Amino acid sequence: RRLNVEKLDDIMALVALYRPGPMELIPEFLKAKKGAAPIKYLHPLLKEITTDTYGVMIYQEQVMAAASKLAGYSMAQADLLRKAMGKKNKAIMAKERANFVAGCARTNGI
Repeated sequence: RRLNVEKLDDIMALVALYRPGPMELIPEFLKAKKGAAPIKYLHPLLKEITTDTYGVMIYQEQVMAAASKLAGYSMAQADLLRKAMGKKNKAIMAKERANFVAGCARTNGI
């Protein structure tokens, strides 16, 4: 009700946000969509990935695209990262964090 639905993408985003993990992002999404808060991109390279979702990373595909764009992951590597994030395995996530940071430095100097 708080979102003035203008397009199908709005409905899809809300459905994706209505899950335990991303649910905390709903207020940020709504404020950015309504123009009540500026759209914040975590990094300029993420703008093209999160423009349709007002700077909020909602979809698993966005996580994969971000890993590819920022850290040079292949889509297969990005899919493994996505799966590890979903399982919340701390050991795998620590390893992936190191790989991601190294990839960001190697690929984009960040």
